[in-house]
Amino acid sequence: MTLGKMVVFVALATVGVGASGDAELRTRLAKAVKAVLPDVEVTSISPAPLPGLYEVLVGPTVLYITGDGRYIVKGDIFDLSSLENITKIRRAEARVDAFVNLGHEDMIEFGSTKGKASHILYVYTDIDCAYCRKLHAEIDQLNDAGITVRYLAYPRTGIGGASYDKAVAVWCSADRQEALTAAKSGKMVNSENCTNPVTEHYRMGEAMGVRGTPALYTDDGESIGGYIPAPELIRILNARDG
Repeated sequence: MTLGKMVVFVALATVGVGASGDAELRTRLAKAVKAVLPDVEVTSISPAPLPGLYEVLVGPTVLYITGDGRYIVKGDIFDLSSLENITKIRRAEARVDAFVNLGHEDMIEFGSTKGKASHILYVYTDIDCAYCRKLHAEIDQLNDAGITVRYLAYPRTGIGGASYDKAVAVWCSADRQEALTAAKSGKMVNSENCTNPVTEHYRMGEAMGVRGTPALYTDDGESIGGYIPAPELIRILNARDG
């Protein structure tokens, strides 16, 4: 079973947590999740806004599980008093943590030319994607506006495909910036194979719900969609300051 194919309610084996303490309850709920999703790593379990429901963080993915461990829920919780999407807020926070834990040194960064960045933009990119190339052609405009862009690899052909190999070649280059720009210009990049983060980037992108490239995320974890022309993107990011 995968997160992408999970139905809204999935029956789990009852884990019998009725009178257990918080630590034991979390341990048992984590085991219940792992029983049906063995490939995921449970980051945290904490009480959800709904009584009897617990929030489960699986990296940047937000799930919910009932206190008896029988049902797991994939969906959003809305607070009708504040009209807030509680899950969306938590999902954004989880993305921020995921980006921080990954480490920017494993991303390809094009930094602000105005000193300290006013915004950091995380971009999942594919070497051959036309709109990814279009966005990269406008990278100087973003940098000159005080925006730092951090690229993560999301080869659309999947792990082991042609675009995956191109991403590996870029990330294994001595000068990643130069290699990425060359690759996005259609040039062949040759480099020795190395330990690289491309697979980790791809899997994290899948967990975040990336389905196409480029996929843009703000420094507070909000998804702002795909390609946006640089002037409009700058306006959107600056408007967030107000």
